[in-house]
Amino acid sequence: MKGVGFSARFDKKRNRARHKPSRSLRTYSFLVTLALLALIVGGSYYSTLPTVEHIPVNFQFQSSGWMAFVPQTSQYVSFIDYHEAYMVSGNPLLFGAHAILQFYQISLDIPVQSVLFDLDIQLPPSSFNSAAVSGSVIKIRNDTMRILLDTMVKMNLTKTTYDGYPLYRLLLINPTSDPKLINAYTAIVDYSVLVVSTDQTFGRYAVETILDQYSSRTQNLFDKQEVRCGIYASGASDRPFIGLFVGTFSSQFNNTRMIVKSIVSDVNGIRVTRSVLFANSDLAIDAIGQAHRVYRDADRYTILDRWLVVTYNYALEKLRGELTGI
Repeated sequence: MKGVGFSARFDKKRNRARHKPSRSLRTYSFLVTLALLALIVGGSYYSTLPTVEHIPVNFQFQSSGWMAFVPQTSQYVSFIDYHEAYMVSGNPLLFGAHAILQFYQISLDIPVQSVLFDLDIQLPPSSFNSAAVSGSVIKIRNDTMRILLDTMVKMNLTKTTYDGYPLYRLLLINPTSDPKLINAYTAIVDYSVLVVSTDQTFGRYAVETILDQYSSRTQNLFDKQEVRCGIYASGASDRPFIGLFVGTFSSQFNNTRMIVKSIVSDVNGIRVTRSVLFANSDLAIDAIGQAHRVYRDADRYTILDRWLVVTYNYALEKLRGELTGI
């Protein structure tokens, strides 16, 4: 009987050993579990990434007359439609009540309320200018322009002609805390537009380069397809915009080539959109996390081909602040 009991216990141990999984099987099961977890986590991560949408091949682009002033080589362009800003905001003092230009010799100020649009252009260094230089194209109301032209005639100011347009070297009062006189090259185009540069070294070059672009009617910056795509991505290719800013340089993100910012009117407010150009769509997708940190709490983050697009919807109170630049 004792032998029988020992044999039974032995059989039970043998059966347990037979059903106990081997170490290699346990390891395999663990690895399979890890792989499944990785697939679940990876799938969850990729499901949160934005899909890549595409810019239509034949999208509509609405050109504006002021674009003819902008050379293709421009590094930066800032356009503000003052008239549109006043219309949208309903505030005639949106930009204050100061003078945008103060001409010293003729004792004449150009008030900001007389400005219809202001276009600032930064040109890159070249064989003619060792540093970047800026010029402005300012369209003013007809009544203000008539006063300016009549005053210039009465003062018999010295002028030259460039590309058929009168060009003056005038003194402006620099509106700083310590006002001082500065030289400014000023051209008058079509009796409605001033082309001005206050750069003390390369001002004449800036004005003449802008006049050359306008008079030649050659392709401008906005004839470039990349620029048009950036404007389309920013939602301003076929509708009036209050502000448009184009920088043909790297932004806060690595591997970028251009940034476009647009401001357009929206229901009960404004829509502000930035589109940033990357070398490819993968890099644009990789920058989504950084975009959330750089442009926090935006209403939308999307990818359009190689463009990362960030959109905000703001109340009208944000308008003036958003018109300060990119």
